[in-house]
Amino acid sequence: MKKFILALLIIMSCVSFALAEELSLTIDKEKGEIIIPAEVNGKYLVSPTKHALSYFKGGNGEKSIMRALVSEIDYYNALVELGAVPGDNIKAEDMKAKSSAEGKSTEGSKVSVFLTWEGSNGEVSLDDAIISTVANGEVRKLDLRFSGNLEFASKYHPGCFICLDSCAAGITTNAAWPTGAMNNKEVSFKGNPDTLPPDGTRVNVIVRLVK
Repeated sequence: MKKFILALLIIMSCVSFALAEELSLTIDKEKGEIIIPAEVNGKYLVSPTKHALSYFKGGNGEKSIMRALVSEIDYYNALVELGAVPGDNIKAEDMKAKSSAEGKSTEGSKVSVFLTWEGSNGEVSLDDAIISTVANGEVRKLDLRFSGNLEFASKYHPGCFICLDSCAAGITTNAAWPTGAMNNKEVSFKGNPDTLPPDGTRVNVIVRLVK
């Protein structure tokens, strides 16, 4: 039965991907926020992934809890326009760390992320939309930073907006978990089906610069 449900979710995800369309993000300088149109990928309400939000046309577009309907390059430029400073301290070789003890945490301006959708009754924090499973120890709150990584994004086009660990690919990544944590299976992530709406639902991802 579980295999049938998973197969159905994958089929539904493929249909959603086919219907996805390119849209535009919104920048509100007074509020210091960016609003990114996206949609839920139901596959990752049951399967683990390190990607919270990825551009649907990018290499990791179908490996993420939510598909962004705008480019990660536009997102990078929007953060710069708000005055955010990229960390640019995580390199490809850092991703080879065997554990978080050997790894490195991302740097850069701190951001907070919230979601809304029709019927959400207000904003839902990304922390509440993600289930973190920790092998040993306590769940860590997200510590999202403007990691930068523009050169990597422009060259390889992974599409990564928000990664849930410190990462050399994502524009925004999570300093709470250093590189190596996922290689050592210290933590895993998936979308929270009790919080997020169903597969294919349009959502607004709100990224705010923390000052």
